[in-house]
Amino acid sequence: MNPPIVVPGRRGGSRSGLLRRLAFPVAATLCLALVAGPAHAGVPSKQGKPTETAASSVDAMIEARLQALILPLLTAAQNTMLQVLIRDIAGRQFDGDTNALLSSVISEAEESYIVHPQDQNWLHLKNGVAQFQNISGFTYPPQIYIPNLDEWVPPASTPTVAVAPADQTATSTPGYQFQNGQVVTLPTPLTEAYAETNEVWVLSVNEVVDTGGGTTVASWTPPAEEASDGVVGPVAGADAGATGAGAGTQAACNPTGLRNNRGQEHLHRFKVPSPSSLGGLFEGKLEMKLIVVAQGGAHVKTIYFGKIKKKHITGWQYPDHFLTTWDYAAYGPVWGYQWVEVDGGPNINITLNIKVIGSVTLAFQSRDDPAGDAPVWNNESTYLQYSTGLVDFGACSVGGDGGTGHDNLARSGTVSASSTFSGYSVNRINDGSTNTTLGGLHSWANAGGTYPPLTPEWVQVDFGVNKAVSRVVVYTSQGYPIRDFDIQVWNGITFITVAQVTGNTQLVRTVTFGQRTTRLVRLLGKHGPTHQPGYVRVNEFEAYPV
Repeated sequence: MNPPIVVPGRRGGSRSGLLRRLAFPVAATLCLALVAGPAHAGVPSKQGKPTETAASSVDAMIEARLQALILPLLTAAQNTMLQVLIRDIAGRQFDGDTNALLSSVISEAEESYIVHPQDQNWLHLKNGVAQFQNISGFTYPPQIYIPNLDEWVPPASTPTVAVAPADQTATSTPGYQFQNGQVVTLPTPLTEAYAETNEVWVLSVNEVVDTGGGTTVASWTPPAEEASDGVVGPVAGADAGATGAGAGTQAACNPTGLRNNRGQEHLHRFKVPSPSSLGGLFEGKLEMKLIVVAQGGAHVKTIYFGKIKKKHITGWQYPDHFLTTWDYAAYGPVWGYQWVEVDGGPNINITLNIKVIGSVTLAFQSRDDPAGDAPVWNNESTYLQYSTGLVDFGACSVGGDGGTGHDNLARSGTVSASSTFSGYSVNRINDGSTNTTLGGLHSWANAGGTYPPLTPEWVQVDFGVNKAVSRVVVYTSQGYPIRDFDIQVWNGITFITVAQVTGNTQLVRTVTFGQRTTRLVRLLGKHGPTHQPGYVRVNEFEAYPV
């Protein structure tokens, strides 16, 4: 048997070749309290930070306390072993970016005995870090962010330190080094373009992101390079659940560009054409969040897309993330897509006026940046590109009551079987190939040990949503046609038989029956070919509405 950036120009611009020396002896305390202007001033398309005044005040306090860390950090970093440790911790990317929490630096340096824990300057650094435990009642963990460490920016023999400015409209910020016993300010302010090829240690606070409250963390890997704008014919896949581990469908979106009632809606792609409109200077990778709401403010989905480099997010990102089945009776004809750039801070609720939807109260963190919103209507083409003014995105739909646009409904379904013989994948039954050649390269077959006719074997297609079906076509293997089988559909409680075939000898058999609306269609194999009754082979299984 054969079983089967670029312009340096902060106030003061460029300076002469002489270093401006700060009058700070080694033992002095460095505290430059820079009071920033209103966050994101001059960005009219932005909805604005939640609690703008409070956020600006907190950002100014954070910047002042980060400035106070410059002297003790640069002094301690004269220890080359500490430099190596800081780069190693940042290189681990504990949160997806090249950050080294100063709390980790302190504990690991002391555990490794590369510093003296009672050294006066070291105590000064530790005391400065402790000042972040309570800023307006919230803890903001200070860190050293090393831009492009993951792209092999060469380590500097003398560390250069900068502070992430509170003013998010800033395009450059002062750089500091320790020279001849003093902290000196570099003659030319630092830009993100400079940090592309030169090591910079940026003092900032870690953006502790709260992904609770029903937020789905998208399980996907952002592309390392920008994608082409010319991509058409989206493919939906990704996760339908909170973890995204293999759930959802792997199917072509409706090629007609039409949405059908009870179709599976996906966020297909998004990009941020001008990242500087969202993240501040040296803020690191962007963390985006999408909140989808329906009419009446009903929550559809909240998705977090973490840690995407600014130079990459200007190109299309393709998460193909499943949102939910869009039942028009339950969710109405329009959804509001509210985008957010996540910056952390205490949890708050704010009310936004989302286009068409109206006023909706949403969960934010106090330093988050709303990134605009746009409505998506159920009668719009899924090839339409949307824009909030800050974020561009596209959505698409799979299946639904009107079909997928492909005649064969099974082609976009999820397949499963009662058992599978090794080497005979169940995925063969809807791979689009109608080749009836014998063998595992072309067909599914049930496993040995549980044989028809005493124990029927089945293979089925799950459309994901209800669809109208009245005809199936079964392709079997040359020399081994299925003799007896039933076609069954799911009625929400059990499988019911809608057609029976007995004594079949054809390799391709079309079976028709009264149209049924169902989510699953099953072939129940009751008897293999006469000379091998215990094996049921299916090379392709097609389902049609008419």
